[in-house]
Amino acid sequence: MARGIPDRLLLDRITLRRPVQSLLPGSRRPVFRYEVVAVQVPARFVATNTALNRGVLGQKAKKIFRLFLNPRELLENWEVVNEATGEVFVVTEAKAPAAHHIEAILQEKAT
Repeated sequence: MARGIPDRLLLDRITLRRPVQSLLPGSRRPVFRYEVVAVQVPARFVATNTALNRGVLGQKAKKIFRLFLNPRELLENWEVVNEATGEVFVVTEAKAPAAHHIEAILQEKAT
């Protein structure tokens, strides 16, 4: 039997995208694009809290989530797309506290 979180507990499906840096043709200006690494990955979103970002134009709420999934490559600054809602999140922290799953902290990506 494979170790990991059972699929019956991973109710959401996500797409993982990693940032890829390249240079604009004829210049040294970096450009970032996102490359799809995996689709339909079983995962579980858990809302943790809402942070207020204060700026010149006022306050804006930013939701923070915790994401649980079975072991795979997942690093900071990767994008996670919730396939059910289309919401895009950025991984701010990824860790494997136990060998059988990964926990990641996500923030809503600014639009």
